[in-house]
Amino acid sequence: MMKRMTISFLTVLFFACTVKYTPKMVQHIKGSVFKATDSGYYTTELVMKPKSPKVGKNRAHLIIHNYESEDVPGLKIKITPYLPARELTSPDVPTVKDAGRGLYIIDNIYFPEPGNWQLRLKIYGEEMVDTVVLPIPEVKGQ
Repeated sequence: MMKRMTISFLTVLFFACTVKYTPKMVQHIKGSVFKATDSGYYTTELVMKPKSPKVGKNRAHLIIHNYESEDVPGLKIKITPYLPARELTSPDVPTVKDAGRGLYIIDNIYFPEPGNWQLRLKIYGEEMVDTVVLPIPEVKGQ
């Protein structure tokens, strides 16, 4: 009896850990980079400031909603700029400031060279850790 209960508990636990959410997709800004996270728990909307990033330091605004399309403040976000063509990461670490109501300001996004860069995000929330890769507009030389 105990063995059956243990197997049932582990099965339920396994399926609970592999949940895939179907997010409500609400895009606020035309031309933004808009994508759901890998598990679908969050949606991300990125706006580069300026819209065409350049070699050197850049800035961006990031809006994050949960799968119910509600603002999600208070997240910890780790961002890694990555250039897939050369398997290159940026030497500088971007800083993320929570501006409230699901808006995050990203400073110090450093691109050392032109190309088709991505921002790889790891989002740490109270309920879940999730990831997403955001392709950004092509980075141009100075």
